[in-house]
Amino acid sequence: MGFLNSIFGSFSARGKAMTLYKRGMQKADRRDFEGAIDDYTTVIETRHAPGDVRAMALLNRALVYSRSHETVKAEKDLAAVLAMPEATSQVKAAAHEKVQRMKKVAARQHTE
Repeated sequence: MGFLNSIFGSFSARGKAMTLYKRGMQKADRRDFEGAIDDYTTVIETRHAPGDVRAMALLNRALVYSRSHETVKAEKDLAAVLAMPEATSQVKAAAHEKVQRMKKVAARQHTE
């Protein structure tokens, strides 16, 4: 049953979105930030992707933007995650935590 679910799941909107999301994570781990951003953006822009998966992709794209020193883009994605009703509480908590860390870094840089 698990094998059949995995085959049929890969053809569903959730399955396709999760495949791209996971591929983006692998690219981010390999420091292929451009490739990761492309995969996350595809998930975000896919009309039929479930909202919770889109929220996870937005969060991860924000993290990649942050690692790439694209702070404005990261902040925009984090704000979008926090505004999404479909985002899980864990995803929203992670986004909130990242916002707070970015504020601390900005405040430290401002005082230096």
